[in-house]
Amino acid sequence: MQALRVALPLPLEPMSYLPPHGVEGELLGRRVVVPWRGELRVGVVVGLEDGARKGFALRHAVACLEPYPWLRPQELHFLECAAQELFAPLGSVLDDLLPFLEPALRHRLRLLPGALSAVLPAGLESLAEGWQEARGFDPKLLDYLREGGVLEEVVEEQRPTRQILVPLKAPDGALTPKGRLALEILHTLGRAESMTALAQQAGVGNGVVKGLLDKGYAAFVELPLEVPRVEGRALEPLPFPPEAQRIGGGRWPERLRVLSGLVREGPTLVLFPEVAQLKRCLPHFPQALPFHGELSPELRRQVFHQLAREGLPQGGAVFSTYQGLLLPFDFRRVVVVEEGNDAYKLSGGSRAFVPYLAELRAKLAGVPYTTLSLVPSLEAEWELRRSHTVPLAPPRVHLLDMRRERGWPLSGAAVNLLQQVAEKRRQAVVLVARRGYSAVLRCKHCDWKAMCPDCALPLRLHRAGRAGRLLCHQCGHEEKAPPLCPQCRSEVFEPKGPGVEWLLEALEAAVPFLPRYRYTAEEKDRLEPLLAGEPGLLVGTTAVLRAPTLPELALVLLPYADGFLLDSDFRAGERYHRLLWQLTELHPRRRPLLALQSFEPAHPAHQALQQGDPETFLRNELLLRRALDYPPVQRMIKLELSHSKEPVARDAAVQLADFFRSRVQPGELLGPAPAPVPKVRGQYVFHLLLKGSTARLQELMQNLPPAKARLRIDPDPHSFVGLLED
Repeated sequence: MQALRVALPLPLEPMSYLPPHGVEGELLGRRVVVPWRGELRVGVVVGLEDGARKGFALRHAVACLEPYPWLRPQELHFLECAAQELFAPLGSVLDDLLPFLEPALRHRLRLLPGALSAVLPAGLESLAEGWQEARGFDPKLLDYLREGGVLEEVVEEQRPTRQILVPLKAPDGALTPKGRLALEILHTLGRAESMTALAQQAGVGNGVVKGLLDKGYAAFVELPLEVPRVEGRALEPLPFPPEAQRIGGGRWPERLRVLSGLVREGPTLVLFPEVAQLKRCLPHFPQALPFHGELSPELRRQVFHQLAREGLPQGGAVFSTYQGLLLPFDFRRVVVVEEGNDAYKLSGGSRAFVPYLAELRAKLAGVPYTTLSLVPSLEAEWELRRSHTVPLAPPRVHLLDMRRERGWPLSGAAVNLLQQVAEKRRQAVVLVARRGYSAVLRCKHCDWKAMCPDCALPLRLHRAGRAGRLLCHQCGHEEKAPPLCPQCRSEVFEPKGPGVEWLLEALEAAVPFLPRYRYTAEEKDRLEPLLAGEPGLLVGTTAVLRAPTLPELALVLLPYADGFLLDSDFRAGERYHRLLWQLTELHPRRRPLLALQSFEPAHPAHQALQQGDPETFLRNELLLRRALDYPPVQRMIKLELSHSKEPVARDAAVQLADFFRSRVQPGELLGPAPAPVPKVRGQYVFHLLLKGSTARLQELMQNLPPAKARLRIDPDPHSFVGLLED
């Protein structure tokens, strides 16, 4: 008897089920509906096995959702290899890459014809009368009938459609002048998305359009959902060596031309770190199929259906975020844009770093893997791929040494630059590392500072209201800012670490004649005046990297550049280096002045920026990583143990370290040690780090003992602090 290995989008390994009753044909890769803990879940058949060897009774899957596989053998093989590389259950990887796997279901059931109704338990008598909707029936009783083989079930995916308004008859004399006008416009357009849309086009009321429907002149018809396409014109490709595996440098328009050449070679899977960057490319690639998390789950499932049945049209390309890694189509190349971007690191589930998975996908498919970025990652530098550099003009940089400059948070030199922006009626971006007013509220007399009761972090000061409020940006704890120091009753407070509110206040005092606009992930002012070219200042966090392009941008100012650099993380310098180069591209054609107020003007990232060579910093950083045997020289795994009681978390970390010490060689284990922020959201956190090759790490991670604290495994960690965006 053949059994199915079914992977559910849960942190579990595949489970065994018998095939659905009456279903024939190849089941590998198909979506199946299976009973799971009193409910129906949708999974994927990832393998077949001999069910006769099972020492226990297997349950049957309930139904298959379509007669063709969703995932082909090559996608299933990639899924299994990815789970091994990430030290994660296969179900976690499936849930990460297909978060839209499970649709809404219509579930009907009845007593199997010919079965005696006497077998029905109390409460299920209506099943003998014919088909019934499953909602409302006791799942345990349904399982009882399934095991007895007397329950017949039909499960179907509810596929949503969209309704459009189409004309049915030509205008005639029976229509009013307004009705005739609306119908003529509908004939000209061919369709309308809604009655309101047609009414607006014709300049009539909704009642006129409704009359066309009531009299049979027009009607709504249902169509499948469609991926919205962006009108645009393809770019002329920029020549590059065909054997290039790593393409760097150049400004954004030049890299788009390189991408145009890559896409023209054949069907291509192009991955982007963020949806905003993907959408920024689409007008230049009208042949591309967009696939990302802002599309509805229903629409993403429909794209999967289309590709599984028909494949990708000749000459097409898929522009996707990480969710496109399992799309079932034959591509000739995988391209990863800005492969070092931290947005590629998944924050939950398997915690995968997407470029690693993309390279694995290309390797298993036997196609070229190409990275395209302004600043290559250290991993790309380490692997010494065949590279091609697009010439890059040095950016305009002005370093303000805060050990010599006067004024805080805006030095006199920074104010002069802002005044020049105002005089020339241009625009500027002011970038800070955090929201709120300041990072710390400290008493000048006794050194008291406001701390979060649930996190080992200071409360951030927000100046809303008369006294302001104190807020923890990690757990959400909030309290009023005290009028007096709770410890010494002093009235003199000293805020530290400027935030967006502090900069808005300082800018109002320094350049009151320049309008100011706030732009953070939580608060976005309307930018229509700036987008129309009016002078002003855009003040915000790194969310401004995803803001619309300001047409008259002349200055990018970082009043406290070191705030992006000071982090308990060996990748902090690399991250800061990439941020600086991203800021040089806030305008695709202009070269705005990048002004940095810093207490470390001689930092290697600043020197590389002034020299106009992004790879200078990477080469120096690589020497440090090599000396420490840190990534990318070796892979690293972070094992994070957390518990609400500190002794429990500490003991669990020590016990796990003792387990590894009997296995590791010198230098392969670091820790245990408290996390850089030892308490977050009421949980005490301890870290252990393992270093080694993939094969060595897989050997060390086998048969981990159970832990008394929560254990989370983070392969290839990109952050050791584990905080939300500040």
